[in-house]
Amino acid sequence: MKDLRYECSTDYLRHRESILQLHRDNYGQVSREKYDSFYLGNPLGSPLLGLCFDNAKLIGQENYIRQNVASDGEMYRSAIGINTIVNSNYRLFFGVFKRLIQLTMNRMKEDTDILCAFANEESKIYYLKYFQWEVASKVQVYKKSIGYSGFSVENFLALLRPGRLRKDFKLKEIKEFNSAVLEQIVEGHKKEAEYAYFYKTPGFLNWKFLRNKHYRVIGYLLEDGGVLRGYAVAYEDGIELKIVDFLIDHDDVGIFEKFISSLGFIGAQMEKRRLVIYGTPGCWYLNSLKKHFFYHRWDFDFLTANLNRAPFDTRWVIQIGDFDIF
Repeated sequence: MKDLRYECSTDYLRHRESILQLHRDNYGQVSREKYDSFYLGNPLGSPLLGLCFDNAKLIGQENYIRQNVASDGEMYRSAIGINTIVNSNYRLFFGVFKRLIQLTMNRMKEDTDILCAFANEESKIYYLKYFQWEVASKVQVYKKSIGYSGFSVENFLALLRPGRLRKDFKLKEIKEFNSAVLEQIVEGHKKEAEYAYFYKTPGFLNWKFLRNKHYRVIGYLLEDGGVLRGYAVAYEDGIELKIVDFLIDHDDVGIFEKFISSLGFIGAQMEKRRLVIYGTPGCWYLNSLKKHFFYHRWDFDFLTANLNRAPFDTRWVIQIGDFDIF
């Protein structure tokens, strides 16, 4: 049996080249900007890297970044797991993945209330069976056809309730989110939202999205009748326009429907074929998605482990930008 070495670190730059090489060994080439966008500059603090070495070679990692949760007006210190990788030569017999989970969970208990992850079916078994994680919510992927290019059921749906612009509603494209402009809406939403969600300040939004050098995203302010009602972030991904994140004052369904209609029109002008958004069972805008002919494509599991405090409300609202890969 090999004598493997395990450690926790918050120093991403020190381990960056080893982390990138581990990714290359398993999956091929990777953009340095992609990894840097996760681990550098987070205003909530440094990442936690759970690392396993065979001599000087990194052969496994279980990493977390800070991303806090709000629920019923309360704030919870949270971290989300990203970039979990074990070298394919060490996946059997060595127990690397199980040991890394144990290592990082023990360390995060010191200053974290909730751990979160979007795990694949293989790794989910370890979280649920050995470490008392739970499936907190299903995350549902919804798509709307916004570009017609020939006869098919999907293309036919592009003709039903096509997006349109409205004189009284505006998606104002911006390069940075201004704290003075958005703070009241962000804080008001925290007090009013009757579910758990990933809380994002304007500074966090700028770091994760608008200043991201790997994922080129578009930021919008939502104005209805000249009054600011929220924000949105969208990402162009091939033929799809993805709604990465959004927040609407008072969870106003009417504003939401104006938003997706306007963004659908903008996406069609970009020659995109689909508008994509995530939903969770029973979330406040789910009926609007069905009304506007978004179709449910698939589900995946969102996992949590309560280390110190659990959210008061067990319902969650999850967005594409809460995941580690858009």
